[in-house]
Amino acid sequence: MLDLSSIAREREVLSGVADAIVAAAVGRGLRVAVTCPDSHLAFVGQLARALHARGRACRCLVSKPNPSAASSPSDHGEPESALAVITSEPFAQTDDDVQRVNIDVIAGAPPAPRRAVSHRQTGDGAPDADDQLDVVLEYHDPDGLIIRHIAPYLSRSPG
Repeated sequence: MLDLSSIAREREVLSGVADAIVAAAVGRGLRVAVTCPDSHLAFVGQLARALHARGRACRCLVSKPNPSAASSPSDHGEPESALAVITSEPFAQTDDDVQRVNIDVIAGAPPAPRRAVSHRQTGDGAPDADDQLDVVLEYHDPDGLIIRHIAPYLSRSPG
């Protein structure tokens, strides 16, 4: 059960992540892929609302794994996880016009380090060499949600 300080911390982390995403995506389309346990799908809705509050009208689509593949625990230590994709205009003519962000929300036992599948492309169409997750959020801390990792391009101050 979350207490008020945990809820406040979760809102602070969510606000910081939303601010960083919006700053990185100025003038570009936006695609945020969030992998999370089913028990934390509310986070995706909260992130979409936070992006909308910052001027990025969003759409969200949630995809759950095939039920036959769900018999083994996910990388999150829970039996079910989901992938949610949040998109926002302006619609881009090319992949270079879209800011892509991968977020992993982790609950349960701390997982082994893992890498995301590369989704970014360089200007010549070749996959980007950096295929690490852009943001890793964890619910392991006794005080609630923490940012375990945020990519440098998301942590730069504007200007």
